[in-house]
Amino acid sequence: MSRPLPVHRTAIVVGLQEHREADRIVRLLTPENGRITAHARNARKSSRRFGGALDIGNRIEATLRPPKGGWWGLDSALLEDGRTHARGDLDRIALMAYATEVCGQLAREDHPEPKLYGLLDMAITVIDALSGPVSPLFRLGLEAKALTFAGIAPRLNVCMTCGLQPEGQMQLTTAGVHHYACSRDGEAVSTPWLAAIETARRTPLRESIDVPVPPGPQWALAELLEQHLGRRLRSRSILATLTH
Repeated sequence: MSRPLPVHRTAIVVGLQEHREADRIVRLLTPENGRITAHARNARKSSRRFGGALDIGNRIEATLRPPKGGWWGLDSALLEDGRTHARGDLDRIALMAYATEVCGQLAREDHPEPKLYGLLDMAITVIDALSGPVSPLFRLGLEAKALTFAGIAPRLNVCMTCGLQPEGQMQLTTAGVHHYACSRDGEAVSTPWLAAIETARRTPLRESIDVPVPPGPQWALAELLEQHLGRRLRSRSILATLTH
């Protein structure tokens, strides 16, 4: 039986796992096929076919063979952008790893995900270009946009119970926000915090780099995301330690 013809995809590496003695299982995020799980034979030995391209956050040109009931085959990878500036700083490495996990986990397998791919590529490009500390609003904006593109973002601009505008302290749930008089089941958030998150969700990521965020729960959106995934984000604990 003949092998499937190869296809070329621009992709971002969002996950790596060693397999057998010299292989790797590589998870890629692509615009056309969403999240792809690919088997790279002899990836830990072949510098000619992979040449250091397989690292978290790298944008690559991948030569792939479509699966027949299993993994894709990754024949080779050409490095397009190795995000070299970010890799010299632990804070930026942690933030880049977090961005790749968020977007990579929310992306569907073998389904077009141009918005999540574009969001991740822009986020890592901005992180790579940073020259100083970044506001927590950048990460919150990334989470809000990723949840929106995945179709599971909570509504923040109206009370989900009564339909009125947020006012004073609100309660945040997976569906959206509620007035205290309407529900007491969520996490307490202020109206200024909600307004800042909604603005960050609707504006380019690069505009949130140095914008302060009002007092509020720093990981509320990450927790909603984890509820959707049914597990914790592994990169979150490292990023939270560095942020603290």
